[in-house]
Amino acid sequence: MRKIFFDLDGTLIDASDRLYRLFCDLIPECNFSKEEYWNLKRQRINHKMIIEQYFPEYSFEEFDKQWMSLIETDRYLNLDKIYDGIYVILDKLQKTNELYLLTARQSKEKLTEELKKFKLQKYFKKILLTENKKTKADLLQETELNENDIFVTDMGKDIQISNDLGLKSIAVTWGFMDKNNLFAYNPEYIYDKIEELDTLND
Repeated sequence: MRKIFFDLDGTLIDASDRLYRLFCDLIPECNFSKEEYWNLKRQRINHKMIIEQYFPEYSFEEFDKQWMSLIETDRYLNLDKIYDGIYVILDKLQKTNELYLLTARQSKEKLTEELKKFKLQKYFKKILLTENKKTKADLLQETELNENDIFVTDMGKDIQISNDLGLKSIAVTWGFMDKNNLFAYNPEYIYDKIEELDTLND
């Protein structure tokens, strides 16, 4: 049976409020609106670049250390939302495919709590998380793959991994990168609407 690997944040779960709020909390001088912040992020302008350009008085190293320690705490995870339509799509896809969740989350405990909160666990044959110990590529290579398997993600690096391993890459534009930047990674397909994931059953 074909395997479909799903990234979590930005693909199934809307984590945009969590990331924006934590950034503003760590950089109190930040006067970006949520839209302005995400316009930068979707153009592949990372936190290091933002801080160096707009907030040079801050140390990126210290910022990054605090970010990693706080990003998966309850205070911020409680801001996450599941995208509308995800349950319907996963329910359809799991009937004819093996679904896997592949995420770079650090904490297995917090991930399990959130998946239970959103009632997502039941859809996946296996949950693969890096826990800052392995890469997504490592986890994929430890799984038996074939050329019909698919990786669905909103991240350019994931597309690159997928292409390197011979998987079909599906990029989605409702997450952390815009369409033009996703194109640069040469995904097999780019979907603009969650409903388009239904075509994976064709």
